Amino acid sequence: MNSERFKYLREYIGYDNERLAKMLNIDVAEVEEYCSGRKPIPDTMADELEAFADWSSEVGDATVKRQLAKKYLGKEER
Repeated sequence: MNSERFKYLREYIGYDNERLAKMLNIDVAEVEEYCSGRKPIPDTMADELEAFADWSSEVGDATVKRQLAKKYLGKEER
């Protein structure tokens, strides 16, 4: 993973550097090094971030769909 993809995923999930550092259990300085390209992103960390972004996308989509169904179709949330 390159720094551009790392930054894209950070923004996609809506995290700032501090929150991403907490999620990945690393220092904020390390996140900044990954974002700038000064330090290579370990494959395991890249995989974890990709998986989290996929998961958050699926959760967000399901939540939005339930809310829209309730609002526009009169369906109850289960």
